[in-house]
Amino acid sequence: IARLKAEGRYRSVDVIRLDPDHPDRTALRAKFLAEHTHADDEVRFFVEGAARFYLHKAGKVFLFDAEAGDLIRVPAQTAHWFDMGPSPRFTALRLFISPDGWEAHFTGSPIAERFAKFEATVT
Repeated sequence: IARLKAEGRYRSVDVIRLDPDHPDRTALRAKFLAEHTHADDEVRFFVEGAARFYLHKAGKVFLFDAEAGDLIRVPAQTAHWFDMGPSPRFTALRLFISPDGWEAHFTGSPIAERFAKFEATVT
């Protein structure tokens, strides 16, 4: 964590954990299913479970299933969306330069609707 913070100039770290019984799982899933960007990098290290990132760059969409042990960095201003699935089960460390920089700026594009949702159930 210290190395990542130093390399990326990240100032803070927190932990997000969701499981299938989380009362807000449906709303939290829906929040980031639309294409958006952030002013800062989106950095996640998955400790357990899985989720999917969709990156939209240079006219292509790249899918990445993040699982325990994976580190993902979505560069600032990169259009993307995130799907934790209908029964989320993951724990991830999130690194921030500024929590305000992580605010989602939705593009208004319907592109995410054309791609299959993440339906994996991780035990």
